[in-house]
Amino acid sequence: MPEPNHILVVDDSPTQVRQIQMVLEGDGLMVRTACDGHEAMECIQADQPLLVVTDLQMPKMNGLELVAAVKSFAASLPVILTTSQGSESIAAQALQEGASSYVPKRDLSTALIPVVRQVLAVNQATQSVQEVAQFATESSISLSLENDELLVPKVISRLELPMVELNLFDEGERMQIAMALDEALLNAMVHGNLEVSSELRQLDDGKPYTDLIAERKTLYPYKERRVTVQMHASLDTATIVIRDEGPGFDLSSLRDPTDPENLEKAGGRGLLLINAFMDEVRHNEKGNEITMVKKKVDPEASTSED
Repeated sequence: MPEPNHILVVDDSPTQVRQIQMVLEGDGLMVRTACDGHEAMECIQADQPLLVVTDLQMPKMNGLELVAAVKSFAASLPVILTTSQGSESIAAQALQEGASSYVPKRDLSTALIPVVRQVLAVNQATQSVQEVAQFATESSISLSLENDELLVPKVISRLELPMVELNLFDEGERMQIAMALDEALLNAMVHGNLEVSSELRQLDDGKPYTDLIAERKTLYPYKERRVTVQMHASLDTATIVIRDEGPGFDLSSLRDPTDPENLEKAGGRGLLLINAFMDEVRHNEKGNEITMVKKKVDPEASTSED
């Protein structure tokens, strides 16, 4: 089977499909299209893409149903949702059931490429784990990281290795954990240690944001700060604690990360994804440490409850 080399865009609106296609092809990506979920699954089964970008509201098979079908056919194939106002509830459900990320339709021109690149990088990192240690029963890892975003995919690969060894989660669940890790690590490095606000992304195509990150990496005290990562994995649970050395933040100022209404609002996107993908999420009082817990679902237990 040939290696995947294209993005599949799924939407029943020709205008929307063309807009997304132009954005992706403008970044050098190969694009194929489908007008609904049924056609999308035929395309995926015939020639699996790198990634799927899908609308939520479609005839015949909506985005939520497509996510379920994709995960049943290829658990590691990432799906990105395009969301509009009024679709928040179904989008939140799709994230919990297997979608990798989302982009509000109003932000397609500016946010789609960064999200696609993020998901592709994370997915590549999760695919790089190779061997399974058949006798492992638990594993712990501690890391102390510099504020270098290029380290993040490699860190994710290292943290995923014990999950594979312990046969802790399936590919789709590990992809979601990887997305949560990506968001948490970047939050700790950029917003925590370097104290760069995500609001700067909205200005001048994000140039002030990237420029300030580069500057802060060379200045004291920012350049001295580290991100510590601790993970403990057993046969049924993975617990990851990520802590930065920044001043922290006021937890009461955060939008409710479990409220689907916040899908369409700027800021807080990372925490919404983290809460959608992990079973437990908590912060310390200072706001510079996040603890994320993912538990293995016992298929027999879930079957007996049905």
